[in-house]
Amino acid sequence: MELRWWWVVVVGLTVLGVIVAVAFLWPLRQQQRRLRPLAWVGRLTELPEYARAYRRYRIMLAAIAATTVAVSLCAIIATARPVSAQATAADVNRAHPEDIMLCVEDDPTAHDASVVLSYFRDQAARFETQRLGLTSRTLRVIPLTRDYSYLQEQLGRYAGLERLKAEQKPSPEDAAALQRAQHEFGRAVNYSDYRLTVNDALALCMKGFPGVGKTSDARRSVIYLGPAGGSTTPIYTDAALRSLARSSGIQLNVLTPTTRDAAGTLSGITETTGGRFISYVAADPKGGNSGTQQDAMDAALRSHLDDIRAHPPGLTRSDGTILVEQVRDRPNTVLTVALALVIVFSISLAGVRR
Repeated sequence: MELRWWWVVVVGLTVLGVIVAVAFLWPLRQQQRRLRPLAWVGRLTELPEYARAYRRYRIMLAAIAATTVAVSLCAIIATARPVSAQATAADVNRAHPEDIMLCVEDDPTAHDASVVLSYFRDQAARFETQRLGLTSRTLRVIPLTRDYSYLQEQLGRYAGLERLKAEQKPSPEDAAALQRAQHEFGRAVNYSDYRLTVNDALALCMKGFPGVGKTSDARRSVIYLGPAGGSTTPIYTDAALRSLARSSGIQLNVLTPTTRDAAGTLSGITETTGGRFISYVAADPKGGNSGTQQDAMDAALRSHLDDIRAHPPGLTRSDGTILVEQVRDRPNTVLTVALALVIVFSISLAGVRR
C-alpha cells in the first residue's frame, strides 16, 4: 500500500505530537475550592474497593488516550489517501502486455550499445508478460519473444562484443565468435542509388511488431540508440514515419548523442508518440575517458533507460481514455482498524462502568 499524499502524514504527526506535548506540559490552574474535611482518609484509600475503583479509573484514562491516538493515526493515514496500483498494474500487464523493440543503429561493439544491451539483459530476468526484440540497421536480429532465457543469452552475447574487440590478442575462438556475432548483428548491404537513413531504420524497427499498421491490445514501444541526424531522401518521410507510429500505436523513444537541434523533426515525432527524446554524452570510442568519467556516463545512460521504462506507452480505450496504470484508493484496511478500535473501546467502557 502506498500513500498519495505523504506530506499529510508528516503534518498530521507533527500536529498530533504538539497536542500531546501541550496536554502533558500545560500547567493546570489550582481551583480555589473549600473541601469538606473527611476523617480517616488514609484508611479509606487503603480499602480494596477503593484501590480497584482507582485502578479502573487509571486503566480507563490510559485506554482513552491510547484509543484517541490510534484513531487519530488512522484518520491521518486515511486522509493521506492510501492507494494501491499493484493489482491493477498486474491486470493491465496481463491484458495489455508490453512489446519492446530495441533499435540499435550503432556498431554492436560500441561501448554505449554494450551498456544498453546489458541493461535489457538484466531487465529480461524480471520480465513477466513483456516481449522483447532487437533490430539492427538492416536485420531483425531477435524477433519479438517471451523466451527470457534466450533473450538473456543473446543480449549478453552481443553485449560482450565490446570486450572481445578490445582484446589485443584474441584467441581463435574469441575471434570467430566476434566475427559470427557481428555477421548476425549486421551485414553490410550496398545499394547503387540509396543510402540507409534514420527514418528507414526506425520504420524497419516498427515493422517488427505483428500486425503493424493497426492498433493492438499490446502496448508497443521502440527504443532507438544511434545518431539522429537529418535523413536525406528517405523512403519513409517524416510524415510517413509519424503516420506509421500513430496507426500502429507505437511509442518512439530516442537515445542519441546528436543534439536536439541537429536531430531535426525526429524529436517532434518522438514527442508526438508520447515517447522521450534524450540527447546524452556518448562514450569516447578511443577510450579517452577515465574510469570514473566512464562510470558516471554509463550511470547517466542507465538512468535515461530507467526514465524510459518508468513511462511505458499508454493504453487508449475505445472512448479515448488513456490508461497506463489505474491507481485505486484502498482505505478499507485503515478504516477497518479504526472502527475495530472504537468498537473494542466502547465495549470496554461498558464493562468498566458495570
